Amino acid sequence: MNPDSAAHPAALSGLASLDEPVRRRLYEYVSDAGRPVSREEAAGAIGIARTLAAYHLDKLAEAGLLATTYQRPEGRGGPGAGRPAKLYQQAQQELAVSVPPRAYELLARLLAEAAESDITGRVRSTLNGAAHN
Repeated sequence: MNPDSAAHPAALSGLASLDEPVRRRLYEYVSDAGRPVSREEAAGAIGIARTLAAYHLDKLAEAGLLATTYQRPEGRGGPGAGRPAKLYQQAQQELAVSVPPRAYELLARLLAEAAESDITGRVRSTLNGAAHN
């Protein structure tokens, strides 16, 4: 997540959704599984009804914390196999929030530009000295 989006209310509310205990337990289960997980499996793992699990898993997906895919269960295929199951897995994007927002990437770019444009070499020398301490 870039620094500009860290301050975005949607990013904060997405992470804040983990404050709900059932949602957090579902997120932790799916994240720890390391593979796509069905609603039924997640519900059974934390001991809640499938419909409640589906609700919270979909909220986590809307918040960008989980990704969804669709896949038929193994052994079921052809006509009459039904529709593919919705599966959940941890989203690939990294989320980081800083309150108040800090633009570390911007700071690093400015520092690099300053070092490159300093013809005296003092900035680079100072940076090297700080890096070795």
